Amino acid sequence: MIRNLSFLASILVISSTVSAQSWVDLGPFPDSTTFWRSSHGVAVDAEGKVWVSQYFPELWIRANSDTLRDASGDFISTPAIHIFKPDGTKAMESIRSFTFDGMADTLFWDAKDGPAKDIRGIRADHNGDIIVMVGTPFTPSNPLTALNPTSLMFRLDHKTGEVMDRVNLGGEEFGSPVAPGIDANGNIYVAPVAGSSPIRVFNSDFREIGTVAQSTPGIGRTVEVTSDGNTVYWSAFTHSGTYKYHRPNEFAPYDSIGLVHEGLLAESSVRNPSTGHIWLGNSVAGAFTPDPSYRMLTWYALDPATDEIVDSLSFNLPFVFGEQKTRGIGFSPDGNYAYVGLFDNSRDGNGIPLDGVGGVPRGFTFKKFMRGTVTDIQRDPVEIPDGFTLSQNYPNPFNPQTNIEFEIKDAGLATLKIYDMLGREVATLIDEHLVAGKYTTTFNAAQSLTSGTYVYQLDVAGHRLSGKMMLVK
Repeated sequence: MIRNLSFLASILVISSTVSAQSWVDLGPFPDSTTFWRSSHGVAVDAEGKVWVSQYFPELWIRANSDTLRDASGDFISTPAIHIFKPDGTKAMESIRSFTFDGMADTLFWDAKDGPAKDIRGIRADHNGDIIVMVGTPFTPSNPLTALNPTSLMFRLDHKTGEVMDRVNLGGEEFGSPVAPGIDANGNIYVAPVAGSSPIRVFNSDFREIGTVAQSTPGIGRTVEVTSDGNTVYWSAFTHSGTYKYHRPNEFAPYDSIGLVHEGLLAESSVRNPSTGHIWLGNSVAGAFTPDPSYRMLTWYALDPATDEIVDSLSFNLPFVFGEQKTRGIGFSPDGNYAYVGLFDNSRDGNGIPLDGVGGVPRGFTFKKFMRGTVTDIQRDPVEIPDGFTLSQNYPNPFNPQTNIEFEIKDAGLATLKIYDMLGREVATLIDEHLVAGKYTTTFNAAQSLTSGTYVYQLDVAGHRLSGKMMLVK
């Protein structure tokens, strides 16, 4: 039952509309035969090609012969950057070495093969070329590398993969770098993984031009910046939050604003080039426990103008265990596709990567998502619900659009998701905090969805309801 408010109250209350996005899981990328778990950065260039940096060398080798061997045929442990077209086919040869002015920097995971160097993060710059950060991996076989760290920054031509620029950030003093932020003018914002160090700013010619902050708190993996360069974000997952720095204009110094969304354990951040939203990836609970109101393995879109969360995208796995980290997400230039990868460092007592639980594979931890049509959530301002209900969608059957109504009597985190009959999530219509009320939302079926029966499921504060609907094309 619904109780009507008094006439006076109905005059004083105005209707509200909340916008949300529907992200459709398009499945494993580049295909269902590639089994990798060590994504340490994703970038999408000006042509839409997808650049994926790999942290552990052996995890790609298991499914591919694309590797390096020495004269005796033994495996050489080299991480790499792999480049794909949007359809998942190979765009160019994988990159394991960077040559600039006659100097070659080859990526070696194990010091027995060469100076240990690894990819710490990648980004597309303002021209769509690729900025690559190279640092030193710390492994049991390389305990001394931390005493002599590498800290390099490269720019690669997105059409050829050739090195255009190189700068040494000062390894021993700077430490291993994180993925940088890049503004619309091509300025690059860099920082080391370990805190207590400055966020430095380089211009598009790789010349250092200033700093954002003299000392960063905690340990982080990425720096991100708004397109105008006036707001900078440092995600310190050891502090379970993201620090914000802001200046009123390009001539003023940055002020520290403090933590935003404390409890969101962000292991990565990236700006969507289309919307300007800053996406923060919330990882699995571990040594640093996130706020339970933030879903694990989920990226949340932050509106820099308000610091409010306006969208989200979840990476669903059959199991959530071990050390899955949200360290890789990149958006197509138009913002309509997201390429999402997890970093997984789960190993057994001998340091061997785990393949699954009870013989069950972990699943594929790199996927492609498509943004669906914007969904408007309409809240009725003059009705207060007595209970928790989910109505049958209408029209039903439908093509391509249908409406879903529901009522919640208590405020809380609400999700409304669409599943196929195999239990696979195909769209998220709502994923945000809602106040008590009666709501109507519209689902617009994506082009990739085929005719058939789908389940829509509402979860609010531990309560769950579901219904079935039929798409007929």
